Amino acid sequence: MQKLNLKAAIISISLITIGASPLQAQTPVSLLQAKCVSSGLGTFRQVPVDVSVAKAVYTSPFYLGSGTVSAAVTCKIRNDDDRPLFQTLRLGVGMRDNNPNSPPVTVNFYVDGDKAETKTISPGNKELLALDVSKATNVTIEAVCSSQSRYCDRVYFFNTILEPLVATTPTK
Repeated sequence: MQKLNLKAAIISISLITIGASPLQAQTPVSLLQAKCVSSGLGTFRQVPVDVSVAKAVYTSPFYLGSGTVSAAVTCKIRNDDDRPLFQTLRLGVGMRDNNPNSPPVTVNFYVDGDKAETKTISPGNKELLALDVSKATNVTIEAVCSSQSRYCDRVYFFNTILEPLVATTPTK
């Protein structure tokens, strides 16, 4: 019993010493390793699925289905009192090739509530982007259907990678 408690104490001290947190990153991690919750009217689903976008196959870990309104997901990428962990959120976004009649979807990207980027996605199109999240606590992705009378197809996300903060060495 004392051996177990000693091991637990050593592990606890080690974690405190290096400042570990649930999302501490020394290598890139998936955005979905953060705490992500639906924050819109439409559908947010974490279902890995292979989709054809822009004549290529991508594995999408999640999608947003705006329907005729909007859908959103908000992910907490660090605790308020922790030091920043990530430098960049890189991701791809697109609509499937097989629904050419869907109206376009506007995809808004927010960093701590401030709009950082907007992309308009049409069927068969994809966009790749990189967001600076070096000071961020939360990121939100919102998909807004461009039509209030026609159903918009789902927007799929792929390569959803949080890259670690790069430590810089002061120059003399």
